[in-house]
Amino acid sequence: MVADFNIAKKLENELAPEELERLKVEEAQKQKAEQPELSPEEQLKNLEGDIETRQQEISRLTESVEGTKAKLNETREKLGLPPTEEDPPSVFSEKDKLEKLQAEQEGLDKQKEELISRQEKELLIREEKEKILQEKINEVFKEFEELNPRDFESIFKSGKTSKGQNVESKSMGSLDAEIAQSLAKAFKEGIKLLPKILEALPELLKKFDEGLTKEATERVNKRLEEEQKKEEKPEEPKPEKKPEAPKSETPPGEIKPEVNPIEGENIESPRA
Repeated sequence: MVADFNIAKKLENELAPEELERLKVEEAQKQKAEQPELSPEEQLKNLEGDIETRQQEISRLTESVEGTKAKLNETREKLGLPPTEEDPPSVFSEKDKLEKLQAEQEGLDKQKEELISRQEKELLIREEKEKILQEKINEVFKEFEELNPRDFESIFKSGKTSKGQNVESKSMGSLDAEIAQSLAKAFKEGIKLLPKILEALPELLKKFDEGLTKEATERVNKRLEEEQKKEEKPEEPKPEKKPEAPKSETPPGEIKPEVNPIEGENIESPRA
């Protein structure tokens, strides 16, 4: 081991800096490739751990900087000097560390948001895949209803038609004997919901996974795009209500004659 270490040190001293850096990068990539890929849940847990660690360090550095500034102002007060908001040179290194940590924290927070968004999308796609498969099974069951009893009994017993051919479904394509027979049994027993069917036929989802994933992803992307457009579309301003004109007893366009009483009108003159 000592000999290997000495050889490694000797090679390190002899190699050019660029070559040494290249070897380090290759070694890091090799170690990364050898590590097992983490699940989204594990990635999120690790991210949250890193965020918590940096947050604690940010809090510690912030308290240290503020404490140093407070002590400086106490000293200035004793000397009869006014307090200052400027950072003393003794905290410059801590301030640099603090800014670097805050930048890393922002990056980790962004990674966390992206990971959560990806997880939510994957969940939507998984739910959509099951929904699509349920739709396809419903169509197959309708096709079973339309078969003549002889063909259905043949599928129920052997998974093939009475002519010995694979079942051709409009919704699911060509079905192998095992899947066709299992679906026929489920249909005959009145089992129509996907969770129950998957208990007897767990490989059904895997068999059609590629096509289901593609169709489900297209549906989810379309739905998300529509939702985003709705959020971005500004609300149309509501038309302002014009104030109603005060009601008048006189119909519009008609002028009410003004009566000027004449002195002596309607008074009978005394007879001569």
